[in-house]
Amino acid sequence: MSLSQWMFAAAYDLLNSGVEGRLKSYREQTAGRARGDVLEIGGGTGANLAFYGQDVRLTVAEPNPHMTTRLLRRAARIGIQVKVVPGIGEQLPFPNESFDSVITTLVLCTVEDLDKVVAEAARVLRPEGVFYFYEHVATNSGLRRRLENALNPIWQFATTGCNLNRDIESAIRVAGFSQIDLTAFDLSVGLPVTLPNIVGAARL
Repeated sequence: MSLSQWMFAAAYDLLNSGVEGRLKSYREQTAGRARGDVLEIGGGTGANLAFYGQDVRLTVAEPNPHMTTRLLRRAARIGIQVKVVPGIGEQLPFPNESFDSVITTLVLCTVEDLDKVVAEAARVLRPEGVFYFYEHVATNSGLRRRLENALNPIWQFATTGCNLNRDIESAIRVAGFSQIDLTAFDLSVGLPVTLPNIVGAARL
């Protein structure tokens, strides 16, 4: 358990509070649509918990034990049952075809191996399963992409691993899903610039 993990968990909700109100509809479009046996990869402090239906059977894969402590406290407060499993998205500790829905929200920017995590999401989905995602992504603008690449090392350090320049849409499109419904948009986070985002669902 590193000091950086503790600090990130302790500060996460405070840092996120300024934009959380703008994210409600995207959590509704992802966690809010999950059904059956559900896996959330990187549950953090539990920002999605209130959006899950009472009939889902929720499992969360979360590598940061300090995040898990806060997630379980939130789950107890709102009365939702959740099973938290220590683990990273690149190597999920579940058999093939274990879940009806897999969720990521603002997680794929931080993982070590983006392609492997998306492949794992597809692996653990059952036939007809759905991968729901909401993520911020790299811009399509050449000039701004160069700026993102230049700023990324500083941003990554300041945010304990978040990447500004991840091409998450491409990773999802090459992962073997048969149908992808995706909306791209710019989200204002209270800064002079907006961040490009995607939200959608990918089906096997």
